[in-house]
Amino acid sequence: MTIGFIGTGEITRAVVTGLSTIDGEKPALLVSPRNEEIARDLAGRFDNVAVAASNQAVIDGAEMICLALRPQDAVDILQGLNFGSGHHVVSFMATYGVEQIEKLTAPAQKVTLVTPLPAVAFHGGPTPIFPAHQEVVDLFEPLGTPVAVETAQEYQALCVATATLAGVFAYYETIADWLAAKNVPADKAREFSGAVFYALATTARNAPQHSFGDLTKESATRGGTNEQVLAHLKEEGVYRALSKAMDGIWQRFEDAKS
Repeated sequence: MTIGFIGTGEITRAVVTGLSTIDGEKPALLVSPRNEEIARDLAGRFDNVAVAASNQAVIDGAEMICLALRPQDAVDILQGLNFGSGHHVVSFMATYGVEQIEKLTAPAQKVTLVTPLPAVAFHGGPTPIFPAHQEVVDLFEPLGTPVAVETAQEYQALCVATATLAGVFAYYETIADWLAAKNVPADKAREFSGAVFYALATTARNAPQHSFGDLTKESATRGGTNEQVLAHLKEEGVYRALSKAMDGIWQRFEDAKS
């Protein structure tokens, strides 16, 4: 099976890189020339990647079509393309539901929604998937952790959670900047802050039987420094603000349906 990509931005770069560096046989990948620099870079690096002459050429040359367009551009681009009934359309566009994609890609009869994260490039990213089509789950299995869900609401909730990435990086940037302000060399401040980030993620991954609440309590020793920082952040409303921000993204998705 050949997998085509319409839209050649950073997420396509990550997915193509991940699929092209898995162990064993690599899938044939056909990318659109929409971003010529990224497309040619991928084709130059990986033997299994080719650049199509146009978006329509991607559709004509592939059985599975991944849509990685900016949501605001999707309608204008897709309305000018001809899909076939046998195409499996995989949409990376979080604000579009299954029915919307079906209308834009008719007569294609199978649509799957996925939200890959940049970490799929090095086989470390979680990927929400809906509906749980097995061929898409299998495709993303080597790229990290595919999370296939049963309802559109579950999928939307996971997509909302992916909107927190920049905020988390900013949290660790704050730590690194604080260390640098205390005369820790900037490279060591960044290295240390990143290592803490990795250690926490590894701890959580290796203790699936523990809730995040459990891990928080274990880390916040009574009378200790972690307890003090946690209490301060709660008093400042940091976690309420995060929850409220996620509510805003949920509403944005809801508004996009109308």
